[in-house]
Amino acid sequence: MRGNGAGEAFLADTPVLRGHAGTQPDLYLAWNAAARAAAVIDVVVHLHGFSQQGGAMPLAEKVGKSGLTLAGRARPTLALMPRGNWIRHTWYDFPALFDGGLDRLVEYAVAHFGDGRGLAVDRLIVTAHSGGGMAAIDAVAGAGRPPDEVHIFDGLYGRDPAQGDPLGGIDIMDRWLAARLTAEPARPGALRVVYIERQTGEFSRAVECRIAARLAALEPGLAAAIAPRYRVERSGVPHAYVAAVCGPVLLADPSADIDWSQV
Repeated sequence: MRGNGAGEAFLADTPVLRGHAGTQPDLYLAWNAAARAAAVIDVVVHLHGFSQQGGAMPLAEKVGKSGLTLAGRARPTLALMPRGNWIRHTWYDFPALFDGGLDRLVEYAVAHFGDGRGLAVDRLIVTAHSGGGMAAIDAVAGAGRPPDEVHIFDGLYGRDPAQGDPLGGIDIMDRWLAARLTAEPARPGALRVVYIERQTGEFSRAVECRIAARLAALEPGLAAAIAPRYRVERSGVPHAYVAAVCGPVLLADPSADIDWSQV
């Protein structure tokens, strides 16, 4: 992938995603101009949601609503969107990214993009929309390198109550949050959750409570300084547009307010 400037590409038959059912290509990459000459880059991984096209979904369908817009980032950045695993009907999940799979995907994509330059990764950001939200939690749980930032856009549906606690996984988020806050403020992070009450309200509000408790345990000045990067809020747009609206804003500045009045 030589050349100058920002760009994008689709890759097929990605080894890490070999077990996922669906169409090819199975991995989307996008990068900003700063990434081309860099020795160190940031990586954003986005997990998409369901598709009305089911197993026939082309990955390109998800690009426009993913929020993977890097124009606002000055830091060299490579964005990835893997195609999920089609289960049935409109549903997708991401089992290949669990148990260290997220690390393997990042390693593969960075090596491919770097063309043998030996690129190093500085910051890792995980974003997710809709059905990708709970998968993002499970991917983070098994990652050898936990992300610096997590942004979830109306994706915390919770678990199936028939199979156990609907809030199962909240402990994963809490452990990641606790570890993340120990790096503040020297290495800033973020947890931004945007939700629609009737769909993902219960789990999202539970995350909000965990954030409040963790911030309350910090020195007040530090808590106030970092609180804009750790928050949960209601969406001002319909479900299908949450990632597209919020993603570019938060990738540019994870502490930013989302001005719903301008949407």
